[in-house]
Amino acid sequence: MNQPAVFSATLGLSPPWQIKDISFSQEEKRMDVVVDFLLGSTVTCSICGMDGKVCSTENELWHHKDFFMFATYLHVRAPIIECPSCGINSVDRPWAAGGSQFVLLDADEELVVR
Repeated sequence: MNQPAVFSATLGLSPPWQIKDISFSQEEKRMDVVVDFLLGSTVTCSICGMDGKVCSTENELWHHKDFFMFATYLHVRAPIIECPSCGINSVDRPWAAGGSQFVLLDADEELVVR
């Protein structure tokens, strides 16, 4: 099994989510994973479960202190959808499901990381 497939399974990703890149720094004990979604995909509304079209995106940075023994950062381009039933909203992030140790960093924390 290749690295993106292993990490996709571990993060709970399924289409339209996909891993675009993974980089490691053994010296810094750091891993960076770029998560994106397939362009042109329909995405399920997190409120009602209907499929909606992507109308915009937001960039997010998620952090986990010890994911595969590395401080891990998920660099995410997340879709915002227009649901025919609920209107415009974001979608579920599978890596943030109950019990997850991934934390969404705010803009100030992102600046410190970079």
